[in-house]
Amino acid sequence: MLNWGVIGPGGIARVFCNGMRFTDSGQILAVASRTESRAESFADIFDIPRRYGSYEALLADEDIDAVYIATIHPHHAEWAIKSAEAKKHILVEKPISIDHATASTMVDAARQNDVFLMEAFMYRCHPQIQRMAELIQDGAIGEVRFVQATFGFQAGFNPKSRLFNREMGGGGILDIGCYSASMARKVAGAAAGELFLDPISVKAHGKVGPTGVDHIAAATLKFENDIIAEISCAVECNIGSKVIIYGSGGTITIPSPWLPSSPCRGASGAMPLGTTFPPSQIVLNSYQDRETTEISVEVDRDLFTYEADMVANHISDRQAPAMSWDDTLGNMKVLDAWREEIGVVY
Repeated sequence: MLNWGVIGPGGIARVFCNGMRFTDSGQILAVASRTESRAESFADIFDIPRRYGSYEALLADEDIDAVYIATIHPHHAEWAIKSAEAKKHILVEKPISIDHATASTMVDAARQNDVFLMEAFMYRCHPQIQRMAELIQDGAIGEVRFVQATFGFQAGFNPKSRLFNREMGGGGILDIGCYSASMARKVAGAAAGELFLDPISVKAHGKVGPTGVDHIAAATLKFENDIIAEISCAVECNIGSKVIIYGSGGTITIPSPWLPSSPCRGASGAMPLGTTFPPSQIVLNSYQDRETTEISVEVDRDLFTYEADMVANHISDRQAPAMSWDDTLGNMKVLDAWREEIGVVY
């Protein structure tokens, strides 16, 4: 059983704690906020026994084995490095940091202090992604040739909000474009028999708002195995969330790529322990047979439970196959190139 501490009790931390209710690999032992009252109210929802009014106090707790860092992007590096120095294993929300150089310092800290570190791409831990990779590698759609990955929604413009504030790491590319980029790299890797593949070229366009962050952005990636990927994100336009993989013999469509089978999503309180988890769906279309097959991926845990279990199962390896250090650093390079192409550099 891992004893977890939560740093930053915001919305995503609430969803993670809900997922932790369905695992026997660990428990939430403590939560820390810069405001003690906020830590208290959050802890009351999930019956978390230890509540701290500072992040430092949580890291000083010798009973904490692993920390989940759910602060805003620009604060990830500071607290991941301090967690590593405190000999705590680390799950840090995506994006791991604001750029590749900073992410590299976090990986170096984990390596030097011999602790686990994973960027919290929860969808990578779900059985849906493994099934997708199997279909590609089994030749279900022939040779993969083109990938489309989108993630977008419409948020009201507020220059002081996290999404649109430059100092808070705002913009769609960092917040949700990181998903599209990571999926394209995952698909290209699966086609090559690897866990991921980095692109050899990144070309991009985007709309940059008055606060200097991207509101809508799209990029084209080319891989060494000649796969082309079109990735897009938006925070001022509801472009939806979908992944379509085009092959020489058919297509694979993932209708819910980022949050599959997760009733915990957006929950305001603790989910009942008897909650059931709907299967996720992959749609396979064959050009030759002109048949469409819906493949159900059965699950027995919440999406965020799979993520927590991924950490627990690979603690001794110090990194996990769902999102290795090289995978994270490769993804950050893509995000850096994407933002540089449209003139957004922090």
